[in-house]
Amino acid sequence: MSLFSKIFGTAGGADQAAAAPREYDFVATLSMQLRGELEPALALYQGAAALEPSDCLAPFFAAAIRAGLGDAAAAAESLRALSRQAASEEQSVSRKILLELTSQVGDESVSLPAVAQLVAAFGDLLKKEGLLQESAVTFEIAAGLAPDNANVLHKLGDTLHDLRSYDYAESVLQGALQCAPNHWGALYSYAVLLQDLGRDEEAIACYQKAVIFHPGHAKCQNNYGAALLRTNRLEEALVHCNLAAGLDPASPFVKINLGNIHLLQQKYESARRFFSEAIALDATLAPAYFGLASVEQGAGGDPGRVRELYLKALEMNPSLAEAHLALGNQLAIEGNPEALPHFQSAARLNEHLWNLQRDFGFACLKLGRREEALEHLNQALSQDPDDAALKEALAGLQAETPA
Repeated sequence: MSLFSKIFGTAGGADQAAAAPREYDFVATLSMQLRGELEPALALYQGAAALEPSDCLAPFFAAAIRAGLGDAAAAAESLRALSRQAASEEQSVSRKILLELTSQVGDESVSLPAVAQLVAAFGDLLKKEGLLQESAVTFEIAAGLAPDNANVLHKLGDTLHDLRSYDYAESVLQGALQCAPNHWGALYSYAVLLQDLGRDEEAIACYQKAVIFHPGHAKCQNNYGAALLRTNRLEEALVHCNLAAGLDPASPFVKINLGNIHLLQQKYESARRFFSEAIALDATLAPAYFGLASVEQGAGGDPGRVRELYLKALEMNPSLAEAHLALGNQLAIEGNPEALPHFQSAARLNEHLWNLQRDFGFACLKLGRREEALEHLNQALSQDPDDAALKEALAGLQAETPA
């Protein structure tokens, strides 16, 4: 996807000519803004925008000044109005502004890299206020003005990742790393993106490089440990999560990772302690309750307590597929038909969840749902043709089938 692909409006349409000549000197006003003469520049922009409603440059740069003066909300609304205007012309707002800006500046004395920094600073202010879509548009414009600036590309890629525009974010972050292979921010953001996409080995390679340049970054060390954990490299994961704990002792996310590592190592007492500490730090984190339930289940604890903790995890996050699966299994062991809705929820949320079809099938079998059991066990066998228990169960079911 191009750097000019829009965030707002409707894509497509032919390139339009530059804005009609205006009664004020845009380049001179932009130069004033770059020199920090904000109030007079703002007055000139506002006057020009009032006289020429189709102009996009004056309201855009006026919005940048307003954001810098503390009115990010009004600046964002101006940007939305510009995007609606561009969409009505079948253009993206970022492309329209870039075309008009480069046409207006031309060979004038204004430095495009300096303008790019001004626009990127506008994006920083919007992002600080949580206005992600609007900040992505400004970073896209800045990147169009400075396509070889790794800092600007990182800002755009990181924001696109926040917006879950993963393909576009990946292409932009790759571009940043081509410009500056050791750019720490781009390395870290790309590692997090890869981890979110489940590409843990690639993420590990990025984290490995990122921690060399910034070993004191707690989140980077913790995320590196989490990626190693997901590839079952537990001892390495423990090293990096312990480093993260030393850097940020009050992080509940570090505690959760340490709890998961100790859980997989069957060190139930220490795992219980880490999950409990995470809950004490933040009682709203579903993975902490899920981890604590897994500890109690693994240690042979009270089934009622296990069930209570899984339900608490789902109260915090009803979309946690792993908790639905675990609770479904717990209820199925007890012969409780309430297990089935949880298996169904897990399948709806993540049909690729490991052992989902297998466990769902055996639960149906235990609860006397023979036809459903056949369906799920056959799906499970297609995923793991060498599972002896599945083969035995299916053979038994087929032998019971009337001739």
